[in-house]
Amino acid sequence: MELPSDLIKFLQEGKQLEYQVEDCECGSVKLLPLGKHFYDKLEVDGQSLYGIAEDPNEGIHGYYIVPAINLIASCEDYGPEHILSWIPDLNLYITYDVDHQGILAFPKATWQDIATNPLRYLNAQWDSPSIGEPFVPWPRYPFQ
Repeated sequence: MELPSDLIKFLQEGKQLEYQVEDCECGSVKLLPLGKHFYDKLEVDGQSLYGIAEDPNEGIHGYYIVPAINLIASCEDYGPEHILSWIPDLNLYITYDVDHQGILAFPKATWQDIATNPLRYLNAQWDSPSIGEPFVPWPRYPFQ
């Protein structure tokens, strides 16, 4: 599995993210242990980027398929899928909004950044303004 070396070391040491749970929109989250990660195909709706980027497939039913690795095993208040994820071919941490099928990216974030201040990343979907940047999947990822 293509995970960053600093994340691998963190997980090998049996660590979890430390933060004030009551300040997290998700509640308590637990990271997946090494060996439990797998690729998943995120369906990104171009409409989630309305007003940010013009979708070349606007008006056509379908999704952009973005391969990502989910990092979260469990989440107290939401489904754990892709609250925090990794896109290996872009060396990019993201959060995926399952309900709205949109991605917020953390282009400069390292695992050290996330581990030092996890709330900024775990709350990114709900914070306004967010530290996450809207992720435009075209033209790199296929539309299906």
